Amino acid sequence: MKKIEGVVLFSVTPINSDGLIDHGRWKVHLDEAIAAGIGGVTLFGSTGANGYFTAVEKMEALEAVAKHVAGKIPIMMGIGAMTTAESVRLARHASENGADAVLVVPLNYWRPTDREIIRHYETVAAASAVPVWLYNNPGLAGIDLTPSMIVRLACIPNVVGMKDSSGDLPRALTIPVLTKGKVVVGIGQDTLILEPALGIAPAWFTGLANICPAECVGFWSAAKAGDVAGAAELARELFELSELGSRFGIIRVAHSGLEMIGKPVGGPRAPILGLEGAEAEELRAALTRFGFA
Repeated sequence: MKKIEGVVLFSVTPINSDGLIDHGRWKVHLDEAIAAGIGGVTLFGSTGANGYFTAVEKMEALEAVAKHVAGKIPIMMGIGAMTTAESVRLARHASENGADAVLVVPLNYWRPTDREIIRHYETVAAASAVPVWLYNNPGLAGIDLTPSMIVRLACIPNVVGMKDSSGDLPRALTIPVLTKGKVVVGIGQDTLILEPALGIAPAWFTGLANICPAECVGFWSAAKAGDVAGAAELARELFELSELGSRFGIIRVAHSGLEMIGKPVGGPRAPILGLEGAEAEELRAALTRFGFA
Protein backbone atom coordinates (compact mmCIF):
# COMPACT_ATOMS: atom_id res chain seq x y z
CA MET A 1 0.00 0.00 0.00
CA LYS A 2 1.44 3.34 -1.08
CA LYS A 3 1.86 6.27 1.30
CA ILE A 4 0.00 9.52 0.67
CA GLU A 5 2.57 12.30 0.40
CA GLY A 6 3.92 15.05 -1.84
CA VAL A 7 1.71 16.89 -4.32
CA VAL A 8 -1.61 15.07 -4.40
CA LEU A 9 -3.76 16.09 -7.34
CA PHE A 10 -7.33 16.84 -6.29
CA SER A 11 -8.57 15.76 -9.68
CA VAL A 12 -11.44 17.19 -11.63
CA THR A 13 -13.98 14.61 -12.77
CA PRO A 14 -14.18 14.94 -16.57
CA ILE A 15 -17.69 15.00 -18.03
CA ASN A 16 -18.73 14.23 -21.61
CA SER A 17 -21.48 15.91 -23.63
CA ASP A 18 -24.07 13.49 -22.21
CA GLY A 19 -23.25 14.54 -18.66
CA LEU A 20 -21.54 11.23 -17.86
CA ILE A 21 -18.02 10.66 -16.56
CA ASP A 22 -15.55 10.74 -19.44
CA HIS A 23 -13.19 7.93 -18.45
CA GLY A 24 -11.06 8.26 -21.58
CA ARG A 25 -10.37 11.94 -21.01
CA TRP A 26 -9.72 11.27 -17.32
CA LYS A 27 -7.00 8.76 -18.19
CA VAL A 28 -5.26 11.32 -20.41
CA HIS A 29 -5.54 13.95 -17.67
CA LEU A 30 -3.99 11.64 -15.10
CA ASP A 31 -1.21 10.55 -17.46
CA GLU A 32 -0.21 14.19 -17.93
CA ALA A 33 -0.19 14.79 -14.18
CA ILE A 34 1.87 11.67 -13.52
CA ALA A 35 4.38 12.73 -16.19
CA ALA A 36 4.65 16.09 -14.38
CA GLY A 37 5.67 14.31 -11.20
CA ILE A 38 2.64 14.42 -8.92
CA GLY A 39 2.85 12.19 -5.88
CA GLY A 40 -0.74 10.94 -5.82
CA VAL A 41 -4.32 11.59 -6.85
CA THR A 42 -7.59 12.06 -5.00
CA LEU A 43 -10.79 11.06 -6.75
CA PHE A 44 -14.04 12.78 -5.77
CA GLY A 45 -12.61 15.38 -3.49
CA SER A 46 -14.06 18.89 -3.57
CA THR A 47 -12.48 19.68 -6.97
CA GLY A 48 -13.84 16.35 -8.19
CA ALA A 49 -17.40 17.36 -7.21
CA ASN A 50 -17.93 14.89 -4.41
CA GLY A 51 -21.64 14.85 -3.67
CA TYR A 52 -22.63 15.25 -7.33
CA PHE A 53 -22.11 11.62 -8.36
CA THR A 54 -23.85 8.42 -7.40
CA ALA A 55 -22.13 5.70 -5.41
CA VAL A 56 -22.13 3.47 -8.49
CA GLU A 57 -20.46 6.15 -10.60
CA LYS A 58 -17.79 6.62 -7.97
CA MET A 59 -17.11 2.91 -7.66
CA GLU A 60 -16.88 2.40 -11.42
CA ALA A 61 -14.53 5.38 -11.68
CA LEU A 62 -12.20 4.04 -9.00
CA GLU A 63 -12.01 0.67 -10.70
CA ALA A 64 -11.19 2.26 -14.06
CA VAL A 65 -8.61 4.68 -12.65
CA ALA A 66 -6.91 2.03 -10.50
CA LYS A 67 -6.59 -0.28 -13.48
CA HIS A 68 -5.17 2.51 -15.64
CA VAL A 69 -2.78 3.96 -13.07
CA ALA A 70 -1.56 0.46 -12.25
CA GLY A 71 0.28 1.42 -9.08
CA LYS A 72 2.30 4.30 -10.54
CA ILE A 73 0.97 6.66 -7.85
CA PRO A 74 -1.19 6.15 -4.77
CA ILE A 75 -4.93 6.73 -5.09
CA MET A 76 -6.99 8.39 -2.38
CA MET A 77 -10.74 7.92 -2.72
CA GLY A 78 -13.17 10.56 -1.49
CA ILE A 79 -16.00 8.70 0.22
CA GLY A 80 -17.86 11.54 1.90
CA ALA A 81 -21.60 10.92 1.75
CA MET A 82 -24.75 12.20 3.39
CA THR A 83 -25.36 8.92 5.21
CA THR A 84 -23.04 6.71 7.19
CA ALA A 85 -24.33 3.66 5.32
CA GLU A 86 -23.23 5.03 1.93
CA SER A 87 -19.81 6.02 3.25
CA VAL A 88 -19.42 2.51 4.66
CA ARG A 89 -20.34 1.00 1.30
CA LEU A 90 -17.83 3.23 -0.47
CA ALA A 91 -15.12 2.52 2.10
CA ARG A 92 -15.46 -1.24 1.65
CA HIS A 93 -15.41 -0.92 -2.11
CA ALA A 94 -12.40 1.39 -2.07
CA SER A 95 -10.48 -0.99 0.18
CA GLU A 96 -11.02 -3.84 -2.26
CA ASN A 97 -10.57 -2.01 -5.56
CA GLY A 98 -7.27 -0.19 -5.63
CA ALA A 99 -7.51 2.74 -3.21
CA ASP A 100 -4.49 3.33 -0.97
CA ALA A 101 -6.45 5.54 1.43
CA VAL A 102 -9.91 7.01 1.85
CA LEU A 103 -10.76 10.64 2.50
CA VAL A 104 -13.85 11.25 4.61
CA VAL A 105 -15.62 14.60 4.75
CA PRO A 106 -18.78 14.92 6.85
CA LEU A 107 -21.59 15.97 4.50
CA ASN A 108 -24.78 17.15 6.12
CA TYR A 109 -28.15 18.80 5.91
CA TRP A 110 -29.05 18.41 9.58
CA ARG A 111 -25.92 19.63 11.32
CA PRO A 112 -24.53 16.66 13.28
CA THR A 113 -23.54 16.84 16.92
CA ASP A 114 -20.02 15.99 18.04
CA ARG A 115 -21.26 12.59 19.20
CA GLU A 116 -22.78 11.92 15.77
CA ILE A 117 -19.60 12.99 13.95
CA ILE A 118 -17.47 10.68 16.08
CA ARG A 119 -19.86 7.76 15.63
CA HIS A 120 -19.89 8.38 11.86
CA TYR A 121 -16.10 8.28 11.61
CA GLU A 122 -15.83 5.25 13.88
CA THR A 123 -18.30 3.32 11.74
CA VAL A 124 -16.77 4.31 8.41
CA ALA A 125 -13.22 3.65 9.59
CA ALA A 126 -14.21 0.19 10.83
CA ALA A 127 -15.35 -0.61 7.29
CA SER A 128 -12.07 0.52 5.71
CA ALA A 129 -9.12 -1.81 5.30
CA VAL A 130 -6.96 1.12 4.14
CA PRO A 131 -5.81 4.22 6.04
CA VAL A 132 -8.42 6.89 6.74
CA TRP A 133 -7.78 10.59 6.28
CA LEU A 134 -10.15 13.12 7.81
CA TYR A 135 -11.20 15.98 5.56
CA ASN A 136 -11.79 19.29 7.30
CA ASN A 137 -13.42 21.78 4.94
CA PRO A 138 -15.66 24.00 7.07
CA GLY A 139 -16.25 26.47 4.26
CA LEU A 140 -17.96 23.84 2.10
CA ALA A 141 -19.11 21.19 4.56
CA GLY A 142 -20.24 23.61 7.26
CA ILE A 143 -18.51 21.54 9.94
CA ASP A 144 -15.17 22.36 11.54
CA LEU A 145 -13.17 19.38 12.80
CA THR A 146 -11.48 21.29 15.61
CA PRO A 147 -8.22 20.20 17.24
CA SER A 148 -10.12 18.93 20.28
CA MET A 149 -12.34 16.86 17.98
CA ILE A 150 -9.29 15.49 16.13
CA VAL A 151 -7.80 14.32 19.43
CA ARG A 152 -10.92 12.22 19.97
CA LEU A 153 -10.95 10.93 16.38
CA ALA A 154 -7.25 10.02 16.68
CA CYS A 155 -8.31 7.16 18.94
CA ILE A 156 -9.69 5.40 15.86
CA PRO A 157 -6.92 2.94 14.92
CA ASN A 158 -6.69 3.54 11.16
CA VAL A 159 -7.10 7.33 11.20
CA VAL A 160 -3.67 8.57 10.12
CA GLY A 161 -4.05 12.07 8.72
CA MET A 162 -6.18 15.07 7.94
CA LYS A 163 -6.53 17.29 4.91
CA ASP A 164 -7.16 20.67 6.47
CA SER A 165 -8.83 23.38 4.42
CA SER A 166 -9.72 25.60 7.37
CA GLY A 167 -6.95 28.11 6.61
CA ASP A 168 -5.87 27.94 10.26
CA LEU A 169 -2.16 27.38 9.69
CA PRO A 170 -1.19 26.55 13.29
CA ARG A 171 -3.20 23.34 13.04
CA ALA A 172 -0.53 21.85 10.80
CA LEU A 173 1.77 21.97 13.82
CA THR A 174 -0.58 21.61 16.77
CA ILE A 175 -2.58 18.58 15.67
CA PRO A 176 0.45 16.26 15.23
CA VAL A 177 1.61 17.38 18.67
CA LEU A 178 -1.80 16.91 20.30
CA THR A 179 -2.16 13.42 18.74
CA LYS A 180 1.45 12.47 19.53
CA GLY A 181 2.28 12.15 15.84
CA LYS A 182 -0.58 9.81 14.97
CA VAL A 183 -2.50 12.30 12.83
CA VAL A 184 -0.46 14.30 10.33
CA VAL A 185 -1.91 17.35 8.61
CA GLY A 186 -1.70 17.94 4.88
CA ILE A 187 -2.20 21.33 3.22
CA GLY A 188 -5.82 21.50 2.08
CA GLN A 189 -6.01 24.82 0.24
CA ASP A 190 -3.96 26.62 -2.39
CA THR A 191 -3.36 30.13 -1.09
CA LEU A 192 -1.51 29.60 2.22
CA ILE A 193 1.02 26.98 1.22
CA LEU A 194 4.53 28.22 1.98
CA GLU A 195 4.70 27.90 5.76
CA PRO A 196 3.25 24.38 6.08
CA ALA A 197 5.21 23.15 3.05
CA LEU A 198 8.44 24.37 4.64
CA GLY A 199 7.34 22.82 7.93
CA ILE A 200 6.06 19.34 8.61
CA ALA A 201 3.13 18.96 6.19
CA PRO A 202 3.57 15.60 4.42
CA ALA A 203 1.31 16.43 1.49
CA TRP A 204 -0.34 19.21 -0.47
CA PHE A 205 -3.81 18.33 -1.72
CA THR A 206 -4.35 20.74 -4.57
CA GLY A 207 -6.90 21.39 -7.28
CA LEU A 208 -4.46 23.85 -8.82
CA ALA A 209 -2.39 20.91 -10.08
CA ASN A 210 -5.13 20.17 -12.61
CA ILE A 211 -3.92 23.21 -14.55
CA CYS A 212 -0.22 23.44 -13.71
CA PRO A 213 1.00 20.18 -12.14
CA ALA A 214 4.68 20.65 -12.97
CA GLU A 215 4.78 24.07 -11.32
CA CYS A 216 3.06 22.71 -8.21
CA VAL A 217 5.61 19.91 -8.03
CA GLY A 218 8.42 22.42 -8.52
CA PHE A 219 7.20 24.47 -5.58
CA TRP A 220 6.88 21.44 -3.34
CA SER A 221 10.29 20.10 -4.29
CA ALA A 222 11.93 23.45 -3.56
CA ALA A 223 10.22 23.70 -0.18
CA LYS A 224 11.16 20.20 0.87
CA ALA A 225 14.76 20.74 -0.28
CA GLY A 226 14.99 23.74 2.04
CA ASP A 227 15.18 26.26 -0.80
CA VAL A 228 13.19 28.96 0.99
CA ALA A 229 13.81 31.69 -1.58
CA GLY A 230 12.99 29.40 -4.50
CA ALA A 231 9.84 28.08 -2.85
CA ALA A 232 8.70 31.58 -1.95
CA GLU A 233 9.14 32.76 -5.54
CA LEU A 234 7.20 29.79 -6.92
CA ALA A 235 4.45 30.31 -4.33
CA ARG A 236 4.22 33.92 -5.47
CA GLU A 237 3.88 32.84 -9.09
CA LEU A 238 1.13 30.37 -8.21
CA PHE A 239 -0.75 32.79 -5.98
CA GLU A 240 -2.82 34.62 -8.61
CA LEU A 241 -4.36 31.40 -9.89
CA SER A 242 -4.82 30.01 -6.39
CA GLU A 243 -6.52 33.22 -5.24
CA LEU A 244 -8.97 32.97 -8.13
CA GLY A 245 -9.64 29.39 -7.10
CA SER A 246 -10.39 30.58 -3.60
CA ARG A 247 -12.62 33.42 -4.78
CA PHE A 248 -14.54 31.70 -7.59
CA GLY A 249 -14.29 28.10 -6.39
CA ILE A 250 -11.43 25.86 -7.48
CA ILE A 251 -13.80 23.46 -9.24
CA ARG A 252 -14.92 26.26 -11.58
CA VAL A 253 -11.39 27.58 -12.09
CA ALA A 254 -10.02 24.10 -12.81
CA HIS A 255 -12.68 23.15 -15.36
CA SER A 256 -12.69 26.58 -17.03
CA GLY A 257 -8.92 26.89 -16.96
CA LEU A 258 -8.39 23.51 -18.60
CA GLU A 259 -10.79 24.55 -21.36
CA MET A 260 -8.86 27.79 -21.88
CA ILE A 261 -5.47 26.11 -22.17
CA GLY A 262 -6.73 23.57 -24.70
CA LYS A 263 -7.20 20.59 -22.39
CA PRO A 264 -10.99 20.50 -21.98
CA VAL A 265 -12.56 18.10 -19.50
CA GLY A 266 -16.16 19.24 -19.89
CA GLY A 267 -18.32 19.98 -16.90
CA PRO A 268 -18.46 20.60 -14.06
CA ARG A 269 -21.63 18.65 -13.44
CA ALA A 270 -24.77 20.75 -13.09
CA PRO A 271 -25.86 22.68 -11.19
CA ILE A 272 -22.23 23.87 -10.96
CA LEU A 273 -21.26 25.92 -14.00
CA GLY A 274 -17.99 27.06 -15.48
CA LEU A 275 -16.93 30.70 -15.37
CA GLU A 276 -18.25 33.25 -17.84
CA GLY A 277 -18.17 36.97 -18.45
CA ALA A 278 -15.82 39.09 -16.38
CA GLU A 279 -14.82 36.16 -14.18
CA ALA A 280 -13.78 34.09 -17.19
CA GLU A 281 -11.79 36.99 -18.60
CA GLU A 282 -10.03 37.48 -15.27
CA LEU A 283 -8.99 33.82 -15.29
CA ARG A 284 -7.91 34.00 -18.94
CA ALA A 285 -5.71 37.02 -18.21
CA ALA A 286 -4.17 35.28 -15.18
CA LEU A 287 -3.39 32.19 -17.25
CA THR A 288 -1.72 34.38 -19.88
CA ARG A 289 0.43 36.07 -17.23
CA PHE A 290 1.30 32.67 -15.80
CA GLY A 291 2.67 31.61 -19.17
CA PHE A 292 -0.16 29.86 -20.99
CA ALA A 293 -0.63 31.24 -24.51
